[in-house]
Amino acid sequence: MKILVLTADANTLVYHRGDLIRDFAAYGCEVVTAAAEDYPHVHEFVAGFGGRHRAIRMARSKINPLKDIVTMWDMWRLFRSEKPDALFAYTIKSVVYGCVIARLAGIHRVYALLPGLGFTFVKPVTWKQKIVSYISEALHRFALKRADVIFMQNHDDVKLFTDMNMLPAGVPVHVTAGSGVNMDEFAHVPLGDDKAIASGHIRFVLVSRLLISKGVRVFAEAARRIKQLFPHAEFHLVGPFDPNPNRVEEHEVQQWVSEGTLIHHGMVKDVAALLKTMHIFVLPTWYREGVPHATLEALATGRPIITTNSVGARECIKLTAEGETQRENGEMLMQGENGFLCQHQNVAAVECAMEWFLTHPAQIAPQGQVSRQLAAQVFDVRLVNAIIIRAMRLQDRRNAHAAVSAPASFIIPHSSF
Repeated sequence: MKILVLTADANTLVYHRGDLIRDFAAYGCEVVTAAAEDYPHVHEFVAGFGGRHRAIRMARSKINPLKDIVTMWDMWRLFRSEKPDALFAYTIKSVVYGCVIARLAGIHRVYALLPGLGFTFVKPVTWKQKIVSYISEALHRFALKRADVIFMQNHDDVKLFTDMNMLPAGVPVHVTAGSGVNMDEFAHVPLGDDKAIASGHIRFVLVSRLLISKGVRVFAEAARRIKQLFPHAEFHLVGPFDPNPNRVEEHEVQQWVSEGTLIHHGMVKDVAALLKTMHIFVLPTWYREGVPHATLEALATGRPIITTNSVGARECIKLTAEGETQRENGEMLMQGENGFLCQHQNVAAVECAMEWFLTHPAQIAPQGQVSRQLAAQVFDVRLVNAIIIRAMRLQDRRNAHAAVSAPASFIIPHSSF
């Protein structure tokens, strides 16, 4: 069986879907990947599993009718030349164009994964946003009717699509816990004997593309306030600048660095090694996440989490009974067993969560342990991939993973809400 994995961002083939590609190959499938970039490290990675990578022309974050026609033409040529048995498409353009073109090209099985809805399904404000939102909804509705199976990453997104009548009748919808995290690659690094914590040199880190809606500005402002009270605290910003219109500008980050608020690491290839040196992971996002992959990596490493009560992000905090009450009451800060949920776009809430850890350093290690347990029980990539592989009805040809049983898949019939 030949599977073509289609996405807009080639790096995600390695860093987010690498384990799935490995499993496809282990199940005896020939794997071809396609994305907008032609990176050598992606070619090398896919070739390591006996597959091939091909580049097509596709812009990730902009809608341009003429360029999108070129994208669809490239997809058509790719599908007709490769003749795969199945398409596994994820990211917006890969799904909305890929599902339709795949059917026209005669691909027998089409699988669509929506890893996060981003801005597309946030309530539009301007006329331009309303037009883009209307077009996007129409494209999704049309494309998803061509899918055999739909995968989504949280129940909030399923409910939204159900309420909007976006999910076609008769097409099964499976909910996975995000993209999953490799528990071996992101091994647990306990914090119980960390000398920096004992001396008050606690390190907070945000790992993300530098987008406003990922909470980068909120993180920086909270850090600025905390530094005035706890000068030994450290704040680390990890991630590349992004061409998205919602981007944080370079001069802003340079200002934060020059004034001593934070340290900017830029793009880091070995995130696992960096997380080992950090103590608290922070992501004050209000971007409509699937489940943020960087947060999953921090959970697996055993780091307490400060994030927001937003779609996808809230999945990563195990609230206490008090925290559940705080959420029901609409309070700005919600206590978890492994960190805090904050109201989104609320600097004061993030500041309070940071201050709590600085004044309760003995709680950092046990809360990190809870994070690791949550990752193992819910977000282990083997559990996530088992749901996908079972839904695709792939025949298991492996012996090494025979002991890993597929969990009960969260199947949401169209009429279940």
